[in-house]
Amino acid sequence: MTSEIFVWAYLPGDVEPTLCGCFERSTAAYSAIGKFAYDPSYLANPSAISIDPIALPLRAQLFSTTLSKGVFGALLDAMPDCWGRIVIDKVYGWQEFPRPYMLRTVGDAVGNLAFSSSSTEAPVPKRAIGAEDLGLARSVLHDLDTLVKTVPLDLAEQVRANTALGGARPKLTVEKDGRLWVAKFPALHDDPSQPVAKVEAAMLDLARRCGINSASAHVVRDDVLLVERFDRGPVDGNGMARRDAFLSACTLFDCTGFRADYSGSYVRLASELDRYSCQSARDKVELFRRMVFNALISNTDDHDRNHGLVADDLPGSYRLSPAFDLVPQRLHTKERGQAMEVGSSGYVATKENLLSECEAFGLRRHDAELILGNLAEQVEANWRECLVVHGVANEGIAMLEGCFSGVPDAAPGR
Repeated sequence: MTSEIFVWAYLPGDVEPTLCGCFERSTAAYSAIGKFAYDPSYLANPSAISIDPIALPLRAQLFSTTLSKGVFGALLDAMPDCWGRIVIDKVYGWQEFPRPYMLRTVGDAVGNLAFSSSSTEAPVPKRAIGAEDLGLARSVLHDLDTLVKTVPLDLAEQVRANTALGGARPKLTVEKDGRLWVAKFPALHDDPSQPVAKVEAAMLDLARRCGINSASAHVVRDDVLLVERFDRGPVDGNGMARRDAFLSACTLFDCTGFRADYSGSYVRLASELDRYSCQSARDKVELFRRMVFNALISNTDDHDRNHGLVADDLPGSYRLSPAFDLVPQRLHTKERGQAMEVGSSGYVATKENLLSECEAFGLRRHDAELILGNLAEQVEANWRECLVVHGVANEGIAMLEGCFSGVPDAAPGR
């Protein structure tokens, strides 16, 4: 079986998409292969940029992949992830991967790509709802989060909830103050003593206090977190916005989320920054700081889709995106292990391991030790105040205290 999907790209500064190329995916009994070719008109466009400068360079060639069930990483980044797929399945019914998840997005996919079934009809994005409609959105998202059966299309269309952004938490894109924001809603299983929106806002604030470039965010309606989209420009009078390219760390690794034997690595990501980033020296140090910060706040959800590169002002170039999805995992404090390997001893978050391969980040051992020590002091001095400022109650703060107890010097028995 073969399916053909046309890929469109929003070129730097544009608010309308340009036909970029064609993606085909064929399946056999136990395998799938994806093929992509740039459209000749796109190759002739002086403003054209590659959708992945390493894996899909801008040239006349038929590219192919068997990774990620036959979907190129850059295309996978622009598709709905867990929550978005749940919404599409409930609204339209289950269909074979990946066609419905490409064609049923509503124009708020991560990055600058969009999809259609026609080479002559560009995908038409739908305007994001206003922040004043968050009440209606909450009601519809609650239904989508609870109902097992399909949800009527007209109901889902009221909020256009199938955002392509990742994670399992209910979310959608909203327009507020001339910008686009991801609205992250509480999920049914959330512990009320741990208000995720307030805790995440506090951690993004704490990261900034520690000198880390993190996404702008604030809490509205007491339990909804608005995170500013760093892959979008200001909204114009028609509700349109510039779209900047984005590549996840998973795509940089040229790996797949479907392979059980895959393991991500901060050291490996640092080496990929040398290939992709226009400011690799600066970004590698920033990445080291984020790795240490995640360990210090017990954020063990730092997998390869929670890191990425966003387009720089120079067309076709990238830089490390702002940090996002920073949430302490209080049930994982004893393990002290990250989602990606941090050093020569794998995932274990100890000072010894965090420093073990500091040279890969362009740091001498002494300088890396100073960064780790400084971050530990900053986290210790500010974590409680950040939680208080963002409205976390004393009970919730007490439950999170173990997340900020620091990382051990070495693993037990060493």
